[in-house]
Amino acid sequence: MNKTTVLMKASFLQLRLYLWIVLGILTVSVITNLIISFALRSGENSSVSAANLTTLFLIFVLGSVLPVSFFKKLIILGATRKEYYLNILLVYTLWAALFAVLNIVWFQFELNLIRSYEHTFNILEIFNWDQFGIAGMFIYQFGAYLFLLALLNLLFSGLHHPVGWVIWAAFIAAIPVFTSIAQLRHKLADGLLMLLFNDSLLQGFGLTFIIACLLLLGGWWFTARRALI
Repeated sequence: MNKTTVLMKASFLQLRLYLWIVLGILTVSVITNLIISFALRSGENSSVSAANLTTLFLIFVLGSVLPVSFFKKLIILGATRKEYYLNILLVYTLWAALFAVLNIVWFQFELNLIRSYEHTFNILEIFNWDQFGIAGMFIYQFGAYLFLLALLNLLFSGLHHPVGWVIWAAFIAAIPVFTSIAQLRHKLADGLLMLLFNDSLLQGFGLTFIIACLLLLGGWWFTARRALI
């Protein structure tokens, strides 16, 4: 077993508890919604796609748990900063791809079965990613999930550095500022439209992927300066 395999296994063990919790919540959510839907007339019950909720929850777990607590564990196992960061980049890439596949498969399940009993809201339709076909849905999702993982990785990797605190402060302050001032709110909406609602698959994926790469470089900057103990 080579070192990369050992590190990947260690990352999975770190996340295993969260995975079981999420799978349990997903199962309970689906069963509950189906019971409610059976009790009501067809189409009266509405819910957010269970796969979408699972994906978002796991993305936040991955983007926070690995930078915060996984670093020291890998260093104790004898990994270098570079090996740690390459490992979580591989983990992020694999999980982003897995999330994209999960949502596509679940979307087909919703269309062919679940929506016979209840209406569901799915991000593939909300963001109009379904217009690009199965391959396009995978590509756009992969870019979007990697972007979100990279943003969280930057924020939580920076918790141990003063510059990271500044980024956190700016990020928290930007939320009420951009949502309360009309001109900034329009710019925020335009940015989100270009990033997540883009009618061009190439442009939408290109923007999310490039920004994700820049954010991951920022995460490496913090990791390279992080104390080993």
